[in-house]
Amino acid sequence: MSGVLPGAGRGDTEYLLGVEGGGTTTQAVVADLNGRVLGRGLGPASNHRKVGWVAAVEALSTAIGGALGQVAGYRSGDGPAWTRVRVAHACLGLAGIDTPQDRDMVRGWIVREGIASRVLVVNDAELVLVGGTPEGWGVGLVSGTGSICLARTQDGRGARIGGWGHVFGDEGSGYQIAISALRLASHTADGRADASGLLRGLLSYWRLGSAEELIRHVYRPEVTASEISQLAIGVQELATRGDADAAAIVEQAAKALALHVDTAVKSLGMHKPPLALGGASLRSSLKKSLLAQISVEIGGVTVVQDAVQAAVTIARRELQDGNGASKLTAAMA
Repeated sequence: MSGVLPGAGRGDTEYLLGVEGGGTTTQAVVADLNGRVLGRGLGPASNHRKVGWVAAVEALSTAIGGALGQVAGYRSGDGPAWTRVRVAHACLGLAGIDTPQDRDMVRGWIVREGIASRVLVVNDAELVLVGGTPEGWGVGLVSGTGSICLARTQDGRGARIGGWGHVFGDEGSGYQIAISALRLASHTADGRADASGLLRGLLSYWRLGSAEELIRHVYRPEVTASEISQLAIGVQELATRGDADAAAIVEQAAKALALHVDTAVKSLGMHKPPLALGGASLRSSLKKSLLAQISVEIGGVTVVQDAVQAAVTIARRELQDGNGASKLTAAMA
């Protein structure tokens, strides 16, 4: 804990803070009150359900400190950068934020550290929904290390589909694509399947000499779900080059993600909602197959390249709306 009262010893200039934290990286952005970005910080994964609370806090501290340090300046012995910067409002969009208790835990840490006294904590899919839809309503779908779909109507009704984690959920995510590929590759290695191209592709991607080395590589004590999920990039590249087995895995993932969207739209009775896509796994082949398999009518489709910018947008809206006045704050209650 910094032990510094919010605003004590800081200048009069106020800033906005936006954070996007996932199963692979954490990004933080500091902006002026008009939303102009002034600094960025980067940290490791901050999904507390996968890396634990201590590691999540360290990742958030690294990213936030890096961003605010570009405004406050780096001076040894002066403590965290946020003790020298006045944050008017912060928004954190984090993977693994699934319950009011999750939000309270993160918000409590932000307030106790003196980073900001006004802060909104949401699931990272909220950033995709806000950042990729013209008016903040529609459907937001994320496929990164994990997967989740959020939808909101114009009158504020919402639905959440998926997001159950890699043990019994995250269908269509990078992790599940990777696991499907590894399973088929192992079956090929011992004669239960015939996906030799996929097996060779996986070994090449990780620069391994034999199928047996997969065991040592994947079961290393330090390996993370994030590292495993990055294999999905290689699987999609194989699919794009015409490997039928890789294409079938991508197709199955797209089918699972399409079901997320179909379910969300039908449950809320939405008519041609805009669709926002985010996450490292939603690239070429998966995106193309996903859009082909969605059965409901959707409006415009936007790929959100910089979701952390949406966190700044939300923080700015919340500041302008005032305490408790915004629809998003009400939805999070």
